Amino acid sequence: MIDLHMHSTASDGTDDVHTLLTHLEAAGIKTFSLTDHDTIEGAMEMETIVPEGMTFFRGIEFSCITSAGKCHILGYGYNKDARAFSQILQLGRDKRRNKLCKRLDFLKERFGIEVSEQERSHLFCCSSVGKPQLGNLLVSMGLAAHRHEAIEKYIEPCKTESDRLDASAVIKAILAAGGIPVWAHPYGGTDEREVPRQKFEAQLRILLSAGLMGLECYYAKYTEAQIAFLVAAAKEHDLLISGGSDYHGANKTVALGTLNAEGTPVNEKALTIVPELVRRQREHPFHLIEIEKGHNPGACFWILPIKVHDVHLSIWAEDNLDCMDDAEISISESAFEDFLYLIFKRHFDNDLPENVGRGDEYLPNNYEDGIAFEWYLTENFYTFAQIEAVLSDIRQVAALLRSDFDHPALDFLRAGIRNLHYYFLPLSFDTKYTKEEKEKIAKENIEHLIDFYVRFDASLREMIKVGRANGYRLISVCGP
Repeated sequence: MIDLHMHSTASDGTDDVHTLLTHLEAAGIKTFSLTDHDTIEGAMEMETIVPEGMTFFRGIEFSCITSAGKCHILGYGYNKDARAFSQILQLGRDKRRNKLCKRLDFLKERFGIEVSEQERSHLFCCSSVGKPQLGNLLVSMGLAAHRHEAIEKYIEPCKTESDRLDASAVIKAILAAGGIPVWAHPYGGTDEREVPRQKFEAQLRILLSAGLMGLECYYAKYTEAQIAFLVAAAKEHDLLISGGSDYHGANKTVALGTLNAEGTPVNEKALTIVPELVRRQREHPFHLIEIEKGHNPGACFWILPIKVHDVHLSIWAEDNLDCMDDAEISISESAFEDFLYLIFKRHFDNDLPENVGRGDEYLPNNYEDGIAFEWYLTENFYTFAQIEAVLSDIRQVAALLRSDFDHPALDFLRAGIRNLHYYFLPLSFDTKYTKEEKEKIAKENIEHLIDFYVRFDASLREMIKVGRANGYRLISVCGP
């Protein structure tokens, strides 16, 4: 059995991830995704506890809007660390908080209902609070007989469409994260009116133009005829077919694995999204160590082709530097420190005229030997030949990681690596790992290390090619 749409206590479900997993096992569901509203907290926790014999796909459900009206967009198989995806997640969190504030103010102004500070604090602590949580609170206050009544009477009259995410921006963010965007329950979700055919077609056109890749054709409340229509639409537009129950635990009367109104089993082969997700997870593992195209203003190293017009003038003078900004890449401070610093230091030339007479040294605190390489807000210049020597070492590192992790040439990696919690789940920020534990973790994630070095090598070789073609002769490495 399969179910690609469900919710946990991370949003508006009643099962925590451990309870949910128990229920999935009891229901015989082997392939699934957790798709909480506007949050990945539940999915990230679930990813760490799924046992062998079950297939899990990262999921999320974004609350969206277009010019044609409200909709929900599911995202599957995303790289959570992609910048565009992280940004849309943060925007989603902000909009949910704004929506909650509006609803609480509305309850007070329209109905004279005041929520206690304790209950307000509890609501705002939820990673993804929505109408069900607020409706349940109103029921507990004796203001309604059941949650549906509370939502209809007190919450629905408060219009919050402006606090939904733009669907096109969401689709683009999912695509940028290597994920698959899917239109959830296109005919309307549980407890919603059926979407008219004309509105469905208008919404589909908008979503297709943004890059939509799939339709949720199989859904708990959809009839055989509705499913057939959606499957035909998916095939017509070359969209992947998905399906899910939209399980919320006790918050909805929908059982796990229910993919149609009749409750009949659905063959996993009918969901064409599954083999595509399996293929992506197998062939394109999530990049745990990211290399970003362009300039990230955060705590990053910035690498780009550059010209110094006059070495006798201050290199801090902007008019003395010609920077090829469109060729820049950004790498997090921790990634550069752990995986690249000592390689770059090895090939750094203090006597290169452009490197003479710079500011004070800044040494990373995990290296004990004196290092002359200055990285703190300082341009560190390399000739193309020196960068090619760096890349030669990096290719050797990638090859040794495949064949001989204990080789002495990798001593620098074992000595420097310290920021494992930034890359490898489910490591804790609060735990101090021994040298042996770090090495074990690195070995277990060896493919991600190799992947990083291969991608970095390719990025800089392309940078040299572009730089040469445009008359540059130096690469600058500037620290955070």
